Formats: sequence, structure tokens, C-alpha cells
Amino acid sequence: MLKIRIITALVLVVAVGGLLVFANAFWWQALMLLTVFIMGYEWAGFAKKNALIEKLIWGATFSLFVYLIDAFIVTSSFVTYFLYPPVVIMILAVFLFQRSQGKPLITNSLALFILGVLVVYPFYYAMLVIKADFSIVTILLSFFAIWAVDTGAYFSGRKYGKTKLALYVSPGKSWEGVYAGVILSFITSYLGLNFVQPEVSISYLALAFILSFIGALSIFGDLFESLLKRQVSMKDSSQILPGHGGVLDRLDSLILAMPLYLLVWQWVTIK
Repeated sequence: MLKIRIITALVLVVAVGGLLVFANAFWWQALMLLTVFIMGYEWAGFAKKNALIEKLIWGATFSLFVYLIDAFIVTSSFVTYFLYPPVVIMILAVFLFQRSQGKPLITNSLALFILGVLVVYPFYYAMLVIKADFSIVTILLSFFAIWAVDTGAYFSGRKYGKTKLALYVSPGKSWEGVYAGVILSFITSYLGLNFVQPEVSISYLALAFILSFIGALSIFGDLFESLLKRQVSMKDSSQILPGHGGVLDRLDSLILAMPLYLLVWQWVTIK
């Protein structure tokens, strides 16, 4: 399983890296809409919509709504109201689910659909804007800060994890894994910043701390998806990525983190 997981991760890194370098704005947006479609397809399972036609309808409607929100509703002065409240909702939902000892929070199909669109849209927007307004290095630094958290937490948690992080949300996660993941994220961010040397308005040490702090918060994205899966006794959102499960399983942390990284890069980048 670990070998398959590593191979899939390497393929994803090469594929996404190639698209970051060579895809123009049109094709990058097309890729993001395809990603949103798959997310919607998988999200249908959280509402117990398991028939293929139902999943396809959810995927198509997800991507349509996200596109329409971005094209006709969100403006530069209004975008904050769409980007950051969903982050708070995800974090709050995890706390409430844990406090209720696993009592389902959201089971209505319409509510789940609306929540899904609101949660996925900020990720879609952030991925478009970061690629359009900043360097490719910016996205890669953001990705590696998150992947370092996931990697450190996965391996350290498996070997040393004893203290449960959120027993009712995701019993496999531990505080020991979180600590290791955040430390690895800080080291990765600091080394990466010194290697590529982007022009920023604060020190690399301070920026590495911020990137790893958001990496720590990204764990709530993972926990939020685990919450939704636990409500319907689901192990993986799908099996589209061998060794990883579904697209939501792989991108759940990025869904929460990328809008926050967008805010950081807008703040620190010297233009």
C-alpha cells in the first residue's frame, strides 16, 4: 500500500508540476473545473447519493455553480465574504462534531450541496489567482508546506502516535503526528524559501513560520472531510487515486489552506 501511495504521489507531483509550467490560463481553469467536478462527484456520497447518475449530476452542478459564482457574483471588493467564512465553518464543525462525540451535524442533501459549493469555491478561486498573479514557485511552496505536514504526521503518527487528536472525527490522527508534521513543514518552508529566494517584505524565518502555521490549520480541512465521511460510514471519498482514495481525500487540506495562502502571498509579495 505504501509503495502504491508513493507512486501515485509522484505521478501527481509530475503532472501538476507540468501543468503549472505549461498550461495557460484557459487550460488551468479547465483543469480546476474538472477538479471541482470530481469533488462534486465524490461529495454526493456524503449525502448518500451513490447511484452513478446522481454522482454525475452533483459533479456537473458543482462545477457549474462554482463557475457562475466566480464569473458573475464575486468581485474584488466582495471576494473576502466568499473566501474566509468557509474556513471558519470547517474548523467550527470539527469542534462541534468532536464535542458531540460524533453526533451527525449535517445530513440534509440540499444543505450538504450548498456547504460543498461554498467550501470548494475558495480553493478554486485561490488556485486561479495564485497562478495568475504570482510565480509558479509560490504555488509549489504552498503545496510543499502542506505536503510536509501530511507526510510528517503520517509517518510519525504511525510510529509514535499515542495521544488522539480528535477521537470522534478521525481516530487514527495523533498530536504526536501533528507536532512532527508542523516541524517538518517549517523546515521544508524555510529551506524552500532560501533555495528559491522570492522577493518578500518579511524575513524568510517569519514567512516559514506563517506557512507552517497555516499547514497546521490545514489539518482541519482533513478532519472536516473525515467528519463528513464518518457521518455516512465512508472510508474513502472514492478510489480514483490508488493508495490515496479520492480527490477530496488528497486535497482536503489544500481546500482549507489555499485561500489562506493566497492572503499571505498578497500581503508579503513585493511587486
